[in-house]
Amino acid sequence: MPPLAARIPGLLGAILLLSLFAAPAQPATVIPFSLERMEALSSDVVLGTVEDTRAAWDKDHRLIETHVRIRVERSLKGRGGSVIQVVVPGGIVGDTGMKTPGAAVFKVGERVLLLAEPRGAGEVRPVGFFQGKLDVKKDASGADMVEAPGPAWGSRGEVLPAGAMPTGAIPALPLGEVLRRLGDRP
Repeated sequence: MPPLAARIPGLLGAILLLSLFAAPAQPATVIPFSLERMEALSSDVVLGTVEDTRAAWDKDHRLIETHVRIRVERSLKGRGGSVIQVVVPGGIVGDTGMKTPGAAVFKVGERVLLLAEPRGAGEVRPVGFFQGKLDVKKDASGADMVEAPGPAWGSRGEVLPAGAMPTGAIPALPLGEVLRRLGDRP
């Protein structure tokens, strides 16, 4: 066996060759959408409550996905029905976790306004990663408010990117106003 010094050029060559086949990591870029743009891209728009979340490996056992069941309170667009199945990347299975930056996170019991696009096999995913999942919460007076999926809503209803808080940006909009903007006619 040759001494270590004689093997180093070969090892470095092997490392260089392997690095040529490695894909560089790319940062996630999410284009801010207005409510109206998200609605146009959506197959389904529903107001509902998260009933269950369950993480599982995908069919190739390469990625973890979280399957979310939402009890539909009101369907504004799409197939209707009392439940909608949502799939988002990431989750925890056993002692293995996977997180996808920019993916929506759902919690059992939370009320959401979901703008979703088809994913396949009767499932949907939020439009624009986190942007298509809007939290609905009560304000101090008890009114339903839709929180911006980013730090705030812009003056035109667009989701503002992290760190962007221009004058006129607001953290929440009344649910009734958001529903009207999405074309809901009670």
